[in-house]
Amino acid sequence: MRRVLLAGQDKGGSGKSLVVRATAESVVAAWIIELEDEKRLIELEDRVDFFPVRAERSEIDRTSGAAARSEYDAVLDRMARKPAAGATTPELLIVDIGANASRSFLPEIASRAARFSRIGVEFAMLTVITAEPGAASSAPVVLSLARPFAKQLFAVENQVEGAVDAKILKALGKDVVLSRLPRLTLDPKANGLLQKGGLRFIAERLGEAEDSLSETYGFAAAGRMIQDLTAFRAQAMQAVAPMAEWLERGA
Repeated sequence: MRRVLLAGQDKGGSGKSLVVRATAESVVAAWIIELEDEKRLIELEDRVDFFPVRAERSEIDRTSGAAARSEYDAVLDRMARKPAAGATTPELLIVDIGANASRSFLPEIASRAARFSRIGVEFAMLTVITAEPGAASSAPVVLSLARPFAKQLFAVENQVEGAVDAKILKALGKDVVLSRLPRLTLDPKANGLLQKGGLRFIAERLGEAEDSLSETYGFAAAGRMIQDLTAFRAQAMQAVAPMAEWLERGA
């Protein structure tokens, strides 16, 4: 048995990888598959299998995805791999699908859906939607590609660009579990720490870094940075709670 949470959004900068990071931190037993042109989940590398995608978007579009098909074989094989001998609980996987890859990768899963089901692999689909037009138009496409085979559909409204129009959210479908990541203004220095260390840094090292932050930035600024980062992490963890529950408990 294996539960696989797929995370896709063809518009870069939507916050998808942030949501993947938060889900991975919430479900520490989950292994992560990163399907990207370069490694990005550096702080989680002890839990990540990286698979490079080299096909250019123009070539993928020109050949309707044929240019990238062979590159996905290793990922598909990883998701179909036999569980470890003696395993008594489902293996949990999170697949971070790089920008531009969802439209070619998800049909590859769909074409093998019956075979995956036969060997006990279940899928859920997660997308992130923002008010940015490209992200708003990509999210429903990603969900529609996964709808035929996914046990559950999730969407996170990332309000980094402001609230998404309610009509757009409603159009995602009644079968989509929607959560929200409110916009939070971070101190610029705090944002730098977030970009460098990710959510894992906040959980594991922020407390012990307080003294050095105070020495570098001053007592007041360090306190503001810690407050902002702690609040941001809490909101991110709340936003991914539905996906974490599915991974741990199933449908």
